[in-house]
Amino acid sequence: MSQRHADSEDKTDTLASRAAALTLLTGAVREGKSVDKRFQKITGKLEPRDRAFVRHLVATTLRRLGQIDAVLKTFTTRTPPAQVEDILRLGAAQILFLETAPHAAVDTSVGMVRRVRQPRLTGLTNAVLRKVVSKGQDIIADQNWPRLNTPGWLWDGWTKAYSETTAHRIGEAHLAGAPLDLTVKDPASAEAWAADLDAELLSTGTLRRTTSGLVQELPGFADGAWWVQDAAAALPARILINALDSQANRRVADLCSAPGGKTLQLVAGGCDVTSLDSSEVRLARVQENLDRTSLKADVVHADVMQWTPPKPFDAVLLDAPCSATGTLRRHPDLGYLKKRRDVVSYPETQRSLLKRAAEFLAPGGVLAYAVCSLEPEEGQGVVDALLKTSKLSRVPIDPAPLGIDPNWIDGAGALRTLPYYWQKRGGLDGFYAALLKKNA
Repeated sequence: MSQRHADSEDKTDTLASRAAALTLLTGAVREGKSVDKRFQKITGKLEPRDRAFVRHLVATTLRRLGQIDAVLKTFTTRTPPAQVEDILRLGAAQILFLETAPHAAVDTSVGMVRRVRQPRLTGLTNAVLRKVVSKGQDIIADQNWPRLNTPGWLWDGWTKAYSETTAHRIGEAHLAGAPLDLTVKDPASAEAWAADLDAELLSTGTLRRTTSGLVQELPGFADGAWWVQDAAAALPARILINALDSQANRRVADLCSAPGGKTLQLVAGGCDVTSLDSSEVRLARVQENLDRTSLKADVVHADVMQWTPPKPFDAVLLDAPCSATGTLRRHPDLGYLKKRRDVVSYPETQRSLLKRAAEFLAPGGVLAYAVCSLEPEEGQGVVDALLKTSKLSRVPIDPAPLGIDPNWIDGAGALRTLPYYWQKRGGLDGFYAALLKKNA
């Protein structure tokens, strides 16, 4: 192969990864399309190294989009066409935050502008990004980056619900991304697995890895010794198991169960579990995880609102559909996929699901309600509304057996985690969980 041909092929490969990043970024910020749901399809033909680069580039651009746009605005007098603007965003992200060689970031961005058939804007692209190279770092040094990088509707909501200081700390935590958290099937083996996996054993029992690597290639994955689950996401099932104490043959329903982490926890904790979800595709993942871990549950494909259990349950776990704003560390596109009106629409569904879940309980049974949302109207608001009209009562959550800070329990006895909790150890997803009991 001639050197000229080899250079041409390398450049084509480089642009292919940038093209995939452009498609994913544009889909998220302009078309409301999830990065995760499209990633495999868009990047499937790329080499693993290039796929990793695409994911890192898109995630960084989304996390830093406010800063990037502020820098680009300094060097442009008018907004360029959408595709060119997004190419500039990706180029600036590489220059400012990924330590990509400046000439490579500029040259590939110019190549991308040609690729999208905007040759007249190659000069603009070159000039703007060269200014980003020379002056961009000075600009970002003076930015209020937590505020700039948080979509306005989220910032306003968090400021109202918590405080501006808390909103600022949440914004800081989102820029760090998220480590890989694992739940071990046999808690007695957690220390041994922590050593094998080069992981930290958190006080909650979760293993936390901060080093990279393919999950499927880690020790214990194929044997089903553990599964991926954020440390905060693992708390609702533990809350329910602790509430059941040492009761034998506890019948538990895990509603809206996919992808199955909580079902696995409940089964491993000795419960007789019915795992129910309305999505057949997502429910298949629950069964795959059960098979891999050699755990057994009754997997049911059904709509919670239409399904009736054969007899009441001792306990129910409802991890309800929500805005998922507590997971922005992992899914930085969420702030652009949703708006405040979406958050407003969730509580009605959540109240209906919670009321239905309560109907599945035997007298004296316990119910854990959880959402991975930072929005109070999806957490405390839903529970407060139901308590006014139901035979349920609150059960204060005891932080001691959970291994958590008592300050994570609010005045009503419910769990509230925020992304900056344990920030020096990698942070947490934002979760709300309340424990309720059905009165006799």
